[in-house]
Amino acid sequence: MKGLRIALLISMAPRKQGSLEDWIHAFCWEAARRGHQVDVWLHQPMLPSFVTELKASGARVDDLGEFERSGLVSMTRRLAGHDVIHLNFLAPRSSIAMAAYAAWPSQVLYTAHSDLIDKAENVVRRSLRWVVNQATMVRVHSLAGVSEHVRVKEGRRFGLHPHRSRTIFNGVDTRRFHPRARSRPEGKVELITIANLVESKGVHHLLGALGRLRSPRGRLRVVGDGPAQQSLRVLAVQLGLQHQTEFLGLRSDVQDLLGTSDICIQPSLVEAFGLTVAEAMACGCAVVASRVGGIPELIHHGRTGLLVEPGDEAGFAAALECLLDDPVSRYQLGAAARQRACEAFELSSAVRRHVDWCEDAAGYVSRARVRRTPASFLPKAYLMHPETAG
Repeated sequence: MKGLRIALLISMAPRKQGSLEDWIHAFCWEAARRGHQVDVWLHQPMLPSFVTELKASGARVDDLGEFERSGLVSMTRRLAGHDVIHLNFLAPRSSIAMAAYAAWPSQVLYTAHSDLIDKAENVVRRSLRWVVNQATMVRVHSLAGVSEHVRVKEGRRFGLHPHRSRTIFNGVDTRRFHPRARSRPEGKVELITIANLVESKGVHHLLGALGRLRSPRGRLRVVGDGPAQQSLRVLAVQLGLQHQTEFLGLRSDVQDLLGTSDICIQPSLVEAFGLTVAEAMACGCAVVASRVGGIPELIHHGRTGLLVEPGDEAGFAAALECLLDDPVSRYQLGAAARQRACEAFELSSAVRRHVDWCEDAAGYVSRARVRRTPASFLPKAYLMHPETAG
């Protein structure tokens, strides 16, 4: 039985080797295992090693920016002939999405990765938006939310019947993200936050919380880049935190940084899922995060982490004080978090569910669907460190 042709369009530039890049690799390898051909469109710049690994799976890779600039007719023609078009990080009324809808009779799948903030609008504008939203998803076979929070919210936004939506958590490679030895002078605690440095990630609130601590007992590593980086550096100086705060920029060794950290803080103001939270949990970190969006689906407060109201600097400071003073609680939360991550967010399970979704949409069931993914089909990154396999 001939396999499917799947178009995977993702509006991101794989500049590092993170969990989203791992997901793309793993999706292509799982699809190949089932006999499917995947054509991938991504933005430049692309990490050369990432592209090499992607092509090794048999996937074809193209520049999403050039694709979009080619125009609606050209995009539609290139997408035509694919059995399934899988859209990610793309606005549902973008030109690329419109080309996907026009590529009849391809089945269009839409993954909702974002927790959009509702706009304050008058009755007329709100009514018009509702009508447009109902029409937008006519050509979409179904939608997947990266959390139940997102699935329900986006399903209501677009008027989708529940049978046209599902929840598929983001996945983390728990063999790559695992606890490392944590040896340091007594009383020293490593704190870490990983984020796109924009206001909605709330890192300024984290710095404000650190400024409230009784004494500077922890060193904070800030991983990521973005437009707010310079203002955050200035704020750290203003709060007297410059000697205990290190800005590391964009990194591909996040698993090592998390694996040697004691506490991970995610102070987001909005969050669809919380991928860095899942990574930190897999690494056995004690996690302190905002009670917002999809994060409460990852963390059971008091058992697998601590939840604080978004923007509550005093609350974050209090949670950090508790963990800084209690290494036993840090360990217990981290161990429970690791178990939760392995059970709920394992990468291989996530990609199987996405490929299953593609097959469901096309009315196709591969013989390989019910089998576990063998090691020979896992990305090379998975096989380079067999000692981490669980």
